[in-house]
Amino acid sequence: MPQMPIIYIKPTLVQKLIISYVIIVFCLLTALLYSITGLNSISKTANDIGSIDLPAAEAVDSMRNALKAQQRAVGRFTIISGQEYRELFSAQEVVFRKSLSILQKTGLGALHALQHDYDSYDRVAQKVFDGAAVSEKTMRSAFNLVEKGIETAQEQQNNQLDLKLAAAREKESKTVFRAMMMAVSGVVIAISVAAFLVYSLSTSITKLKRATHRIAAGDFDHDPKIAQGDEIGDLAKDFLVMAVRLKELEQMSLDASPLTRLPGNIAIERYINRHLKEQRPFAMCYLDLDNFKSYNDHYGYIKASELLKEAGQVIHEAVTGIGKPDTFVGHIGGDDFVVIVDEAAADAACQTIIKGIDAMIPKYYSEEDRKIGYIDGVDRYGVERRFPLISISIAALICRPGDYESAAVIASAAAKVKDQVKSSSGSNYIIVEKGIAGEA
Repeated sequence: MPQMPIIYIKPTLVQKLIISYVIIVFCLLTALLYSITGLNSISKTANDIGSIDLPAAEAVDSMRNALKAQQRAVGRFTIISGQEYRELFSAQEVVFRKSLSILQKTGLGALHALQHDYDSYDRVAQKVFDGAAVSEKTMRSAFNLVEKGIETAQEQQNNQLDLKLAAAREKESKTVFRAMMMAVSGVVIAISVAAFLVYSLSTSITKLKRATHRIAAGDFDHDPKIAQGDEIGDLAKDFLVMAVRLKELEQMSLDASPLTRLPGNIAIERYINRHLKEQRPFAMCYLDLDNFKSYNDHYGYIKASELLKEAGQVIHEAVTGIGKPDTFVGHIGGDDFVVIVDEAAADAACQTIIKGIDAMIPKYYSEEDRKIGYIDGVDRYGVERRFPLISISIAALICRPGDYESAAVIASAAAKVKDQVKSSSGSNYIIVEKGIAGEA
């Protein structure tokens, strides 16, 4: 199974800029989002500390103070047996248990044991308030267990707070570092892309400038060797096409008629052969000024040259005036011209040319010759006869792919058709399509 060819797509300058800006914006947005996420995490930690750990620390102190107040109330009750000490104990119990509930939000492991020890302490104390015999050692032991539980809870709470603060500091450090790296990466990419584009543009423009000097010196085959794919590559491609066209124009200029400045035989043949090679249908019109030799003999070559020059201009303006692209006007020599147009424009081109020539010709005759409509002269056989005013005969061949093999064959066929047209008086044209002639 044949492998498919690999197609490399080179991005344009605009696409390169868009891609680079997308990468830069992506890096900056990522850095921004990462920073926001990090700040939110740090803010959450701070809120957690503010709403849980700080109240928990205060709750530990409150529990310790409440426990000591309860112990003093128990001690005084054993001495005085006043009911107010029992009420004081109960009030501090409310404070202790409230503080314990606040501390439970931290999820410390020591709270369960602390809760158990405090309940035991509370039962011992209640026995004292109820008048039961409780030794001081038992009371002191119960108190010490609760106090030790508070210290353990405080230690765990402090450790938990230290871990949160350490995690917050680490998160802050990582957030700042990574956000800075992402931002710096965006800046580095921007600078790299800018440097690459500047270097690429500078190199390509230098090559184009060098190629311009080479072409200006006449080296139309010079290739600037710029890779295609982006705008500079497309410009280089157009540059090469322009060089080829300039080479053709130079050759056409060298081949052009010095009188009419229209392209000559080489350019005509090249233009026809190119259409044949590309298999593009077209109409090849062979134009001949009738009775031009007699005019030249009667009025002289200077006047005849002026007539030919203006005739070339009239034909060129008539053809370009029909508004069809890819038209061509050439001067074979003498009073023979060639016009190449799109096949659909052949009829309009012939009519416009005849109208322009018929309007131009009378001004090149004297008033007397215009009135009588002819001049006296001698034909090519030496016979004296009357020659009508100059007219134009046009033989138009519709050339489609496969109809003709070469420009020479087309020229030969057009010459034969032209002879048919010249047999009629005045300006006329014939359009031949697939070997069928029709006169208008």
